[in-house]
Amino acid sequence: MATQSHILVVDDEEGMRFSLKNLLEMNGYQVSVASSARQALALMHDESIDLIICDVVMPDMGGLTFLSKVSGKAPVVMITAFASVDTARKAFKLGARDYLVKPFDFKELLIVLRQYMQPSTESTAAETETTVLMNSRSPGFQKLVHLAEKISGTDIPVLILGESGTGKEVLANYIYARSSRYSQPFVKVNCAAIPEALLESELFGYERGAFTGAAETKIGLLEKANHGTFFLDEIGDMPLSLQAKLLRVLQNFRFSRLGSTKEIGIDCRIIAASNQDLRRHVEKGLFRKDLYYRINSAELNLPPLRERMEDLPELVSLFLALFNAKYRKKIAGVDDAAQWILNSYRWPGNLRELKNCLERAAVVCEETSIHPSDLPDSIASADADSAISDGSSQSYRREYLTNAILAALRKTNGNKSEAAKVLKVTRRTLYNWIRDLKLEP
Repeated sequence: MATQSHILVVDDEEGMRFSLKNLLEMNGYQVSVASSARQALALMHDESIDLIICDVVMPDMGGLTFLSKVSGKAPVVMITAFASVDTARKAFKLGARDYLVKPFDFKELLIVLRQYMQPSTESTAAETETTVLMNSRSPGFQKLVHLAEKISGTDIPVLILGESGTGKEVLANYIYARSSRYSQPFVKVNCAAIPEALLESELFGYERGAFTGAAETKIGLLEKANHGTFFLDEIGDMPLSLQAKLLRVLQNFRFSRLGSTKEIGIDCRIIAASNQDLRRHVEKGLFRKDLYYRINSAELNLPPLRERMEDLPELVSLFLALFNAKYRKKIAGVDDAAQWILNSYRWPGNLRELKNCLERAAVVCEETSIHPSDLPDSIASADADSAISDGSSQSYRREYLTNAILAALRKTNGNKSEAAKVLKVTRRTLYNWIRDLKLEP
């Protein structure tokens, strides 16, 4: 199994460290940070580093001195806001691989990194998920992606709605990656994953002594998102009391840390997401109407997988390619019987469930194609009769299984027990399929 490339970011500026760590991790790299050269040297003593990104101007020990101590141990890319020909010449003489001037285009940095490191499995996974989400044969889905591209270049708030597992966070990443704030922080908070008592302090931060246990000042996530993008995932789970405080922030982008009266101004773009019907929540008094309209300048509704089944064969191919690389397999595809099962299943967990299903199948598969026996029992044993009689099922779903059964029966001269072995299903399952598809004559 491939491992992530490990990058060390050395910079005395907290904002730069935070931004680079966030952006690099989004692109599949493992990232450690150090606020000084001496801290970086100590970290390198304990950890294996594949590449170093280092600022030139730092207190205590300058970047060029640090470069002279680590040259040859890992490739080093120098970054600086104070560019000069002389400094660049010294950096290259000391062994720097590249030299970028702040503010640099993050895409330029990625190009530099890929010259010295192979893309990680996690990076490939992120690219695959984006491809899976954005490439669709569904006209409605293509329209949604086109709208997402158009609003990416603006700062208007975006609300992404859809069932769990449809790819709301991937779509948020897609919008952020095409925005003018791409080189700035992309800060995420899952409102459903953090207890109500902690969510407020996570959002706004607090001053030392603000409450019992507040031993030191903590910068909140909103403050960390300054100049960047703030992603509020599952905002429908935010308590009403906190919704009111968030609304005040979004009205003038000013707030105070807990335990302080000093106001802090921020400039960030808001993207929110929810798997709930927020309009219905507003009607029931569970979500503030004024906050709903504040975060909903542009609404994007992601359809469930069952409504874009024409994309399933391509989705299966993309995920199998990912898992072939991850587990060093050579799985060419899915046989007809297994494909029919995948096509007939309702996928309540959407893309996430499909991905997990195929990863499990790839791990247990011992041949060059996925068979029904490789699929999780909950999917492989789904009721064939209800799937076939489902009015939304298309004719090609029946066709996959019909062709597979007939081919197996031809191969075994009509012996159903042997045909079941060929299909890698139980004899009872084969009999049920033959009955449901009316193939007995």
